[in-house]
Amino acid sequence: MIAFFDTSIHIPVLSGALSLDTALQEINLLPVRLSPVVASELLRGVTDTGRRKVETLVRQLLPVDPPSWRRCWYDTGRLLPRIFPDHEEVGLARLQNDCLLALTARYTGAVFLTADGHFNTIRRYVPFQLRVLRQS
Repeated sequence: MIAFFDTSIHIPVLSGALSLDTALQEINLLPVRLSPVVASELLRGVTDTGRRKVETLVRQLLPVDPPSWRRCWYDTGRLLPRIFPDHEEVGLARLQNDCLLALTARYTGAVFLTADGHFNTIRRYVPFQLRVLRQS
């Protein structure tokens, strides 16, 4: 079994606000992979000072890929209006990525660690292995 982290976990780890050991304990020390969706979010949001850390992370972690990205994209398009009927108000791009992450966890059997509680809502429609880290 493997695990992967949401952007909401990687950012505090990279900034030093969250220890990697704490995150690893939440997933019972499973091997960690990197979702291309999360890699994209990290790369597009990084500033010059953090770019080296993010680029190193992207290079070092093996990707976690569902058996069919096409299926994930189609399922996301079908599920979003059901899960979040007001998704246009919340932000379609963010929720689209979150749904892709949930489906990646479902189709790979990986454990997904996040700090975002709204994944519990997605989980009502998409069963997957979820751990929500409560940060103080």
